[in-house]
Amino acid sequence: MVIDLADLYPYVFNTLDIGGVFVAAILGGMVAREKNFDAVGFVVVSIMTALAGGMIRDVLIGNGPNLQQAPVALTNPFYLPMAFAGAAVAYLLRLRGKWIRRAMTAMDAFVIGVWSATGVMKTLDAGFSYVAAVAMGVVTAVGGGMVRDIAVGRTPGIFGGNPLYATAALIGTIPASLFWFWHMPTIGMVVTTLLTGGIAVVARLRGWVLPANQDYSVNDTLSKVSSSLTARMSFLRSEEHKQQVREERKRHATRRRNQSKLSLRQLAQQRKGRVDGANGNESNDASRVKNLQSDDAASSAGSGE
Repeated sequence: MVIDLADLYPYVFNTLDIGGVFVAAILGGMVAREKNFDAVGFVVVSIMTALAGGMIRDVLIGNGPNLQQAPVALTNPFYLPMAFAGAAVAYLLRLRGKWIRRAMTAMDAFVIGVWSATGVMKTLDAGFSYVAAVAMGVVTAVGGGMVRDIAVGRTPGIFGGNPLYATAALIGTIPASLFWFWHMPTIGMVVTTLLTGGIAVVARLRGWVLPANQDYSVNDTLSKVSSSLTARMSFLRSEEHKQQVREERKRHATRRRNQSKLSLRQLAQQRKGRVDGANGNESNDASRVKNLQSDDAASSAGSGE
């Protein structure tokens, strides 16, 4: 018996979506415990965390070409009970410890992946465009947490300074859209869940966050680039000047060496000239003496005659 994956699509969709509701409700209850809320606060915060993103999505696509119905959280009999169950777990159990925190962090990351996939699939099934599907995938993934944070007086985590949950959800919408286009939505949901959850887990472990506005702006970047170019040009000019100075020093040293060699050669020639002159004078003196002696001898001979 061959099982067609297309037949499993509704079951995989509902299983992942409802499982995400339960886990998100527990996470919402943990926030309520941090705020010391009572039982009503636990329930409300858990329901908002678990169902708000999907309800926003369903309200926005409720008038789509192929879908005109109320939010699934109000029509499916399992969503609200699972949200209540998650709130009860968080209320009755004190979820502490390193391993529990790590497990809840991993589950939170994979819930982002689940809802990114279900948001894309449901929007495309409703007849909307791929751009709308990407937007609804992100809204489904982060909408509940954003509503919860606003309700409890916190800045929504997706607004900055936190791991890349919204970015991971955005990346996850791409394979979900592609697999839906290839008529393999079941595989697309599994791949998107694993990919998005993996990115979110790694982002939390490595502390990856997007830069805040104060860290980046176009004019600041241009100013930094301009300053960098100016510094680089100054450095190059300085290096060029240093090179010119070095070359000038080399030429000066060469001239001095040549002058020294020339001076030594001239000195040697002068010394040689003086020596030759002295030798010439001695020769002349000897010739004069010899001539005088010859003259004396001749004179003596003449007198004798």
